Amino acid sequence: MIDLHLHLDGSLDKEDFIYLANRQNIQLPIDLENKIHVSQDCRSLEEYLMCFDLPLSLLQEKWAIAYAVEALINRLYQKGYIYVEIRFAPLLHTQKGLKQSDVVEAAVGGLKKALKNKVDFDANLILCAMRGEDEKNNMETMRVASLFKNEKVVAVDLAGAEALHPATYFNRVFEIAREDKLNITIHAGEATTSDEVVRAIQIGAQRIGHGVKYDLSEENVKLVKEHHIGFEFCPTSNLQTTSLPSYESNPVLRFLKNDILVSINSDNMTVSNTDVFEEFSHLYRHLNLSRDDIHRLLNNAAEMAFVSDDEKRRIISQINAKFDDFIENITK
Repeated sequence: MIDLHLHLDGSLDKEDFIYLANRQNIQLPIDLENKIHVSQDCRSLEEYLMCFDLPLSLLQEKWAIAYAVEALINRLYQKGYIYVEIRFAPLLHTQKGLKQSDVVEAAVGGLKKALKNKVDFDANLILCAMRGEDEKNNMETMRVASLFKNEKVVAVDLAGAEALHPATYFNRVFEIAREDKLNITIHAGEATTSDEVVRAIQIGAQRIGHGVKYDLSEENVKLVKEHHIGFEFCPTSNLQTTSLPSYESNPVLRFLKNDILVSINSDNMTVSNTDVFEEFSHLYRHLNLSRDDIHRLLNNAAEMAFVSDDEKRRIISQINAKFDDFIENITK
């Protein structure tokens, strides 16, 4: 019911693809169903990321970006979510001449339109800088995030192939974020080791996207607890990128045992063919999560959310009100 790690371009549904393509006279592949989900024999994060070429080709105009955000919000609300943070890289939507500020303006517009008249539900945006992109473009992402930080943009991120582009390369980029007091979450510890998580924390990360390869040594546990770092686990995508070999190998219970903040998220609803309800269901079946474990994970997500304390209290109240229904949903 809460998703803190959800990519816009990885979460268009089949109807979105068809509508966006028809309006733009873009030819979709005949085997669309096979193209919008990651293949079962995916061998790496880099191969997984290739699934985003098609949706990105459809999201290069302002109306299309606004539509995609609005459609996703409406779908999440209908599924019973109570809070989400949707992330995307503005730079990747500038292939046909849009400025990054145009992209974010469109996304904010779609978000606000979708949120009208929705009760007990809220959503915000996270802007991603990209590993492998030039520093100037990533700095522009930070500046645009600052421009919209009072307009539903609540944080910045660093995404992409972490093994090829360590976080330390981006210290100057995130210096802008630190100076402007932007919240920071960074993809790390998915395709690499604990060192990349430590680098992310050193350049200002408050949350870690994935982080499943973070070694829980005494020193490492102390570091993340001292900095109050939250981890955004995405179990199914970690199998698909071969970050982990199985649901049973997911370290979520070890993180809980060490009192480290960790939440469960979907990453990409369409590419990974999942949602938060499915993710909890997988872990319930494969790790035998208890009701207390599940409740802690949901409350962790509320605590980790980039929102005010009042909003966190609202989210927790909704968790408690819907908890029995949530348990029934994921255990049936």
